[in-house]
Amino acid sequence: MNIYIPILIIIFLLLLYLNVTCNITETFIGEEKLVTDNFLNVEGSINISNDKMVKLIDNIKKTNRIDKSIIGINNNIALVIDPYINYYIFNNDVSVEKYKDGIFVCLSNIRLGIEKCIWDLKNKVIAYVSITDYLFIQALIKAYRQDIKKLTLIRVTPRDLKQTSKKLFDYMFTYVVLDSEYMNYLKKINYFINGLNDVDINRIKAFYPFIEENYSSVRNYFSKDSNDKSYDIYLSNKNSLIPTMKYDIIRSVENFITRLELPKDYLAPVDKLYVEKNKRGNYGCYGNEKITNKFECDSYYNYDGSVKQYYSKWDKKCESNSECPYYKSNKNYQNSRGGCNDDGYCEFPVGVKRIGYTKYKDTDVNRPLCYDCGNTTYYDCCGTIDEDSNNKDYVFENDFNDRKKYKLNTIISLLDYRDSYKYD
Repeated sequence: MNIYIPILIIIFLLLLYLNVTCNITETFIGEEKLVTDNFLNVEGSINISNDKMVKLIDNIKKTNRIDKSIIGINNNIALVIDPYINYYIFNNDVSVEKYKDGIFVCLSNIRLGIEKCIWDLKNKVIAYVSITDYLFIQALIKAYRQDIKKLTLIRVTPRDLKQTSKKLFDYMFTYVVLDSEYMNYLKKINYFINGLNDVDINRIKAFYPFIEENYSSVRNYFSKDSNDKSYDIYLSNKNSLIPTMKYDIIRSVENFITRLELPKDYLAPVDKLYVEKNKRGNYGCYGNEKITNKFECDSYYNYDGSVKQYYSKWDKKCESNSECPYYKSNKNYQNSRGGCNDDGYCEFPVGVKRIGYTKYKDTDVNRPLCYDCGNTTYYDCCGTIDEDSNNKDYVFENDFNDRKKYKLNTIISLLDYRDSYKYD
């Protein structure tokens, strides 16, 4: 009998060892890994190619689950992804955690001066690194009705950016998580880093609504070695639009129904103001609140004879909604958009260029944007909608939540996450 006791003890210890080992293994397998297509942006993430990310997105769209076998690992994974993909492609109704703050910037081979219009992409080579970059570029192209046949889109890798002796592109629009390895990487290559000059964010939000308005200089974001003064030349100090956004972190997918249905094989078709001290109803100088007379306001020159570096127009502030040409022009849902606001400004649809409190320009590239537009490169898209139908569905600033409430489209047309995308 005594001989069995040591054997039983050995078996017990062996089982105990195996149990501990298995628990350790399970803990290791259960450790969560972050997955994204720009691993330099997300700390500790798995390096996954753009093509594999597209395959993963396609699979989630069909199955509503995250298949980690596509990544080729046993760990639990969380997808760090563009909120546009989460909302419009996955139709995901699950509350998600947000990743860190990020910004959109533009890289160029030459310093961009005041005369450079960054949205004019004609005959330019435009580069991108990630799916987010690609979505943003599509939104910019559509927002400013650019002809895709007159520009070139290319995908590059961070490694390609080191080839500064060879000109790869004219502009590269890219999303950068603050203080990430990607931000530090971009600081070490000899490209000029700029904000977005002369760009209206509300045009872009009509296609890509999850960015937020932010004005600053690139130099404020890209910290630099105080001992290395040579790097200063590559950072724009100009105050300009630098849109902000945060990635979504998703661990599960639950669909909600939207009016914007995706095709089975999804390939989308092409498709603050100055603070004024004058009272409402009084005339004022739009563009420079310090000027108090019409002659000086409308003049192209300052009082000292120098040329003005800004636009100003003597105009009367609105007092009632009836003075505003686009008041209640959108009849697709209950709203009072297009009226006279508290500062005496008429609200205009996105795309219309303001040249005064009530004055505007809505021709050519400044035509209003409509949610009904199929082909955004056609300037008079809204004009083709039947006048008698009173059904012009104009885009207004920050109308996302109101339109979601009434189950209406919240973007003009879909963007594609695959770079096999073709514009017709």
